[in-house]
Amino acid sequence: MVSFFNNDSASIEIPIRLVVYVILTAAIIAIAAVGISRIWPGMTTDIMEKQIGEIKVSLTNMQSGGARNLIDPDSPQGNIRTFRISIPEDVDYLAFGADPDPDNDLNLTNTPEMLTERGNVIFYSGPGGKIRIPLDEFIELREGRLEHGRWVINNIGEKQYGTVVSGKGRYELTFELVYDPISKQKYTLVHMTDDLNAYINPYDPSVLPNNLWVSVNPGSIPADGVSNAQILIKLKDKKGRDAPGDGISINLSASLGNLSVSNLTTVKGKAATTIISDVVGTSMITATSPGLNPGSSHLTITPKPIILEFDRWIYNESEKLNAQFSTNQELKYSISFTGYGTKYSIPLIGVWWPNVSIEIDGIQCGEEVIDSGYTISKMSMQITLPAGDHNLNIGLKNDKYLPLLGDTNLYVRKVVLSG
Repeated sequence: MVSFFNNDSASIEIPIRLVVYVILTAAIIAIAAVGISRIWPGMTTDIMEKQIGEIKVSLTNMQSGGARNLIDPDSPQGNIRTFRISIPEDVDYLAFGADPDPDNDLNLTNTPEMLTERGNVIFYSGPGGKIRIPLDEFIELREGRLEHGRWVINNIGEKQYGTVVSGKGRYELTFELVYDPISKQKYTLVHMTDDLNAYINPYDPSVLPNNLWVSVNPGSIPADGVSNAQILIKLKDKKGRDAPGDGISINLSASLGNLSVSNLTTVKGKAATTIISDVVGTSMITATSPGLNPGSSHLTITPKPIILEFDRWIYNESEKLNAQFSTNQELKYSISFTGYGTKYSIPLIGVWWPNVSIEIDGIQCGEEVIDSGYTISKMSMQITLPAGDHNLNIGLKNDKYLPLLGDTNLYVRKVVLSG
């Protein structure tokens, strides 16, 4: 009978098998490690692309919603979206609106004041390097700043910034559609403020001015040939933003009124002049320049107020105050009386105040009760007057007087005819 314990071949086979098992196990572990090292970056890319893809679609859809007015504190909330974002350990940053690392050294605190993107972009840096995801051209992402309980655009230092999320973990980001009535621009505001300076370039240097924008301030002037309105012309790009440009010639015209200068040249994308008029109406102001879409605005020119001052009393119905004036075109005027009166009072019966009557060219324009012992202004009816010379009469109605009971007298300070 052969004894196993005395078999020399068996004692040799056991160590050989053990070595084989160890080698095979090490090979499997090595292959698994190599596989994981190759799979993990792909997993990170998939995670980031899925999250950014969802954000990108939502940002596009929310642009058609309502936008909150950044200046009006009572403006309702704009179209808003909130996202929960997970940043993997091997992602250095996720940025909205700008490139936070234009020098590509992965140090987000030493970036010089470089203007990079224009707001319609998302960046992240992962195992595969920096990834740039462009957004629709009309999307303008901006970093927000909480001010008096309201989120506004963070423009400290007269610059605008993108928002940068750095460090692994889970984040909740809110995006809101807002409108700036000064720049006339709609933005997608991120409700977050970071301590990095990811500057946004508001202009695309490769895009030339596309059109002209005209504004008039104030929007109405009297036709006195002296009062003027300021006209400002700006160059705009195709998105309606201010565009730079020096030496661009602009021709300005007005359907009514006199321009101080009609041929202008831009400086830093702007040009300005003034307008006056002695003719009533609406003036259409148009700016043109070769190669640019024209711009226009309008100015309302109202009649020059006709002020007839009297500063006199009327004591009875037989007295009349008279004034003459002229108009240079047919217009509709509103008539305003300024003055005060004295009253006639009978205890337990009633109080009477003087009535003022106004006639122009023999036509009764109106009658008002002047029920105050202090200066007041009252508006009477409107009247259309042709061009030419006119005659105005002011009279007192319902004259009443008794000793100790009072007297209905009328003090006429002035009458104003305005358009």
